[in-house]
Amino acid sequence: MATQPAVSGDTTATKPQRLQKGQLSLPNCFALSAALMAPVIAVILNAPAAGPNSQGALPLSFLVAFVGTLFVANTVVQFSRRLPSSGLFYNYCSHALGGGAGFYTGWLYFAAFIMFAIGLFTANGIFLHDFLASHSVDIAWWILSLALMSLVLGLSYRSIKASVRVDLTLLGLEILVFSVLAVIAIANAGHGNTLHYFTPGASSKGVGGVGLGAVFGILSFVGFESAAVLGEETRNPRRAIPLAVIGATVIIGVFYVFEMYALAAGSHLNTQHGLNAFLADPTPFPTLAHRYASWMTNIIDIAAVFGLFSCFLAVQNATVRVIFSMGRDKVLPGVFGSVHKRFHSPYTAIYAVTALSIGAGLGLSAWLGSSLTDVYGWTGSLGTVAVILVYMLGNVALIRYFWRDSERNIFKHIVAPIVGIVALAYPLWNTVKPTGQAYPYNLVFWIVLGWVVAGGVVYYYFRSRSPEKLAAVGRVLAEDEEDLAEGHLASGPIHATPA
Repeated sequence: MATQPAVSGDTTATKPQRLQKGQLSLPNCFALSAALMAPVIAVILNAPAAGPNSQGALPLSFLVAFVGTLFVANTVVQFSRRLPSSGLFYNYCSHALGGGAGFYTGWLYFAAFIMFAIGLFTANGIFLHDFLASHSVDIAWWILSLALMSLVLGLSYRSIKASVRVDLTLLGLEILVFSVLAVIAIANAGHGNTLHYFTPGASSKGVGGVGLGAVFGILSFVGFESAAVLGEETRNPRRAIPLAVIGATVIIGVFYVFEMYALAAGSHLNTQHGLNAFLADPTPFPTLAHRYASWMTNIIDIAAVFGLFSCFLAVQNATVRVIFSMGRDKVLPGVFGSVHKRFHSPYTAIYAVTALSIGAGLGLSAWLGSSLTDVYGWTGSLGTVAVILVYMLGNVALIRYFWRDSERNIFKHIVAPIVGIVALAYPLWNTVKPTGQAYPYNLVFWIVLGWVVAGGVVYYYFRSRSPEKLAAVGRVLAEDEEDLAEGHLASGPIHATPA
């Protein structure tokens, strides 16, 4: 690219580099959160995963997950009204619990999204390869992955605005296609339509089966909060970010429950024959299309390709902004806090994430295999464990932040985050437990534990050698430097706990 980036040669500059302020709107922010949840991919992969436990109560499991996620979304909404920034939970925890907690949150969060980026690099190429192969076009998956990665790199490097517009367009298409399929399935399901699917009795495992199925429902919402990383680049972030986060959670949540009901009704999960066929089918949504709307078969596959790419692009943009924030605070190498002079993108963080996605993706595929879920499933499990831990820390931080605040609301700032922590505990354990997991998923617990320990080593290094870096963690917000220098925001004080 001909344009030369503006590299800050002086890493000790008093004023941190910032992303371009006010270039994004509410729909742009909504697009990032909704795309990162990857709603179509979530229902395609997580419905059959939840099926053995939820059985006919599949819609209820996703409804329970939806309600539980709303309590976690409350935390992001409450914080984003006070602390708009590209750092998200990294900033929230640093202000509420101190620089050490902020560092640890960022340490977990950026690792989680790096895992998602690696998995999506491989999954995009493999999924597109399988789709093209079904039409007698054979191109190696890694070539397709590299081609799609080049598109993601170009979009994220040159324009976050163009990136989220692409996300919004692809998201609209995929949701429209799957909603049409759902309507057709429900309209033709006959006796398959029943509200019994919303009772625990629809699963032979009762409430326990609903709970186990809800684990996969909650995993389908991971990423709902990502609009908050656009806080520095959004017009009126204190209003736009909360609306985008809660709007994406509600709209995608309704979509999930609607799709799960359509799947249950169309597959006749209220009959033993329908349930047996569903449990034996790894791809129930394409089967639904074959049964009720064969003309949609290819359209469904194309929508899934779009959905996976949309998620890939969203993960790239969210990940680089967390790394950018940590680089700007010098808890990661300061070069990651650089902003491109012309395109206003965190270009060094973009280069780093791109290189790591390619290198690790190719390496892990050589170890784990190159089917759709080999790398994607394993790295997704690692990332999910880390991000659930971050959600829990965020809920604790909300309680602490508002504990003595004059605007404290008992439900929003105390009860809701406690419910959120409880709602996340079960899926966390079922994802991370080291026993009863097949290889290599039995390694997830130990790898996450190793990363936590490594974070402790790095933290104590900073604490002994550079405590000023921990004290400065997460202090750059989407406000003017003058406000920060005075130690307050236009709408109220910054509540910071010393490290």
